[in-house]
Amino acid sequence: MTAENYKELERSRPMSGDQRPGEPLSDEEYSELGKTIGMLFRGIMRARKEPEGGQISALMMLSKCGPVRSSDLAKELFLDQSTISRHVAHLEADGLVEKVADPTDRRATQLHLTELGRQHVQDFWHKRIEAMREGFEHWDPEELRTLSRLMTRYVEDFSAMVAKNNEPQSSPTNSPTTNGPTTEDGNAHE
Repeated sequence: MTAENYKELERSRPMSGDQRPGEPLSDEEYSELGKTIGMLFRGIMRARKEPEGGQISALMMLSKCGPVRSSDLAKELFLDQSTISRHVAHLEADGLVEKVADPTDRRATQLHLTELGRQHVQDFWHKRIEAMREGFEHWDPEELRTLSRLMTRYVEDFSAMVAKNNEPQSSPTNSPTTNGPTTEDGNAHE
């Protein structure tokens, strides 16, 4: 979808949330918000120029966190070990990442960014910033700051929701102190 198509869509769409300030959003409004966020993510994925998004994500995480084991990188990126291994193999072949013995456990290795890897990350961010400048040049700076605050809040809230949904659910029937069947009220049979 082109920028002109987005502008047309924006003009044609009623801003129902603005019509009832203070009232909770309706199911229809939440649905519209979900569709808009989905369109944003699909547009971002189509616009990506790098061949492998997972490899870029791995480089970014290594840049941010420093040397880590591949298993820790997989956990941080919510990927399985085989996927990370494939990404690391490509990054290593391209000279962007190297495996170094883990100083705390010589049997294990950690992934390190090479100097070329650091430069790749830096170049990636410069290109992304330039693309954002170009894409948002017609926006008012205060609108961009508001968008940034709201997107940060959205990401934080979404992350908290995911973490909460991934917590192990405890119930009386699978409580570690219960070693057998329970009654309907959750008490153990005597």
